[in-house]
Amino acid sequence: MRPVSLRRDLGAVAELIEVCFGATMDESGRAAVREMRMISQSGPLLWLLSGLDWVVGGLEQGFVYFDHGQLIGNVSLSVTYLPRPAGKGYIVANVATHPNYRRQGIAQRLMKASLGFVHQRGGRFALLQVDADNLGAQRLYQQLGFYEERTFTRWYRPSHLRVPVKLDEMPNITIRGGREWRAEYELARIVRPNRRGGMGWLQPTTPDRFQNPLSKVLSAFFGGKSEERWIIREPDNHGIAASLHAVTSFGGSAKLTLLVHPRTQGQHELPLLNYALRRLEANRAPITIEHPADDLNAAAVLEDYGFERRQTLMHMRWDAPDASTPMRDDDPYRAGES
Repeated sequence: MRPVSLRRDLGAVAELIEVCFGATMDESGRAAVREMRMISQSGPLLWLLSGLDWVVGGLEQGFVYFDHGQLIGNVSLSVTYLPRPAGKGYIVANVATHPNYRRQGIAQRLMKASLGFVHQRGGRFALLQVDADNLGAQRLYQQLGFYEERTFTRWYRPSHLRVPVKLDEMPNITIRGGREWRAEYELARIVRPNRRGGMGWLQPTTPDRFQNPLSKVLSAFFGGKSEERWIIREPDNHGIAASLHAVTSFGGSAKLTLLVHPRTQGQHELPLLNYALRRLEANRAPITIEHPADDLNAAAVLEDYGFERRQTLMHMRWDAPDASTPMRDDDPYRAGES
């Protein structure tokens, strides 16, 4: 085992990723593998690219494992920064062991080295995603100190499906006012607290996500996107009972974010989604939503409206030891130790 070297290992890492994840890889994943192969074959150009982390999505940091010269294991690391108090951390990705070498402790040794690297570089935490059905990987990560923040399901509604008819009874659904961002933010803090993963993968629940300053509106417009926020107010008008945020790409898909207060769960999911699907009818585009898998009320409505489950991922977190406390020589997370 040794730290990964982009110039030497990129092609072999691409091969390993395809062997391990090819059957479940989406088009963006396959495109990334093709890009990795292309860069690995670029000769001297690779020396110029090796300092540009974004070229290969953070693959320059991490560890690889060999057996008689064959690369059989990999873990990739990329730095990320989240709002205070979280600070600096690392994303763990591409945890892969060749099928012929599994159940030999290779993934565990790679992960221990990676967590040692995170600690030594001043990372306060590490984050990863794991398939909800992959119980073996989950047990490994739990043994290393990871814990579940939350599990999210990605839903997809094809563009050819018919729009639902308007419900006979609908609550008062309106566009959220600019001054109501604080009320929606407070709703999000209840429904999507940061201690449970926030709004989703690398999306903490922060005030700026709900504010709509002119600069943000112009940036979205010139970036080819439009946004709408629909809400159902509390009966006393002192809060928001539910909201639905729609981001639509011009000529592309729409992405929804649904928030419903625990007091009204089971009441507002159906009318809000019914309203949104009818409003988005003119786009004739697919619609996606990533939503907590533990929200069974929303799941039932999404299924009724033709959404398909595409992927369910558990988001897990590891908190580093106090950065001011050096690791002991016998610490199992010392980077590079096997």
